[in-house]
Amino acid sequence: PYRVLEAEPSTSNYVLELPTALQARRIVPKFHVSLLRPYLASNDALFPNRATPEPYDFGTTDDQEWFVDDLIGHRWTQSGNLEFEVRWSMGDTTWEPLENCKSLAAMDRYLELQGVKRPRQLARRA
Repeated sequence: PYRVLEAEPSTSNYVLELPTALQARRIVPKFHVSLLRPYLASNDALFPNRATPEPYDFGTTDDQEWFVDDLIGHRWTQSGNLEFEVRWSMGDTTWEPLENCKSLAAMDRYLELQGVKRPRQLARRA
């Protein structure tokens, strides 16, 4: 549970008191009400010794550069834009637009595996 430090009814935003680990990761403490849920304490009879985990510290500084390991998937958005699922060197996976991926060496490998020459020829999945 995080303590509410400030409420902004006009914008439905709340500022929360975040743990030090989240503050160190530069998490912005202001959240829209749609992202918040009331805190319900764990039932110790059903879940004995349950503790709230602290956010994992990957042991890297925020200014560390990440490198692309591979492109592992693609999708077409409802607006017709092409996005690629990128696996980063630090193990994270994100969806990135074609514009951010088109000059990657991993793009050439991905297109070859998909049997196409250009990104726009990739299959449109349902």
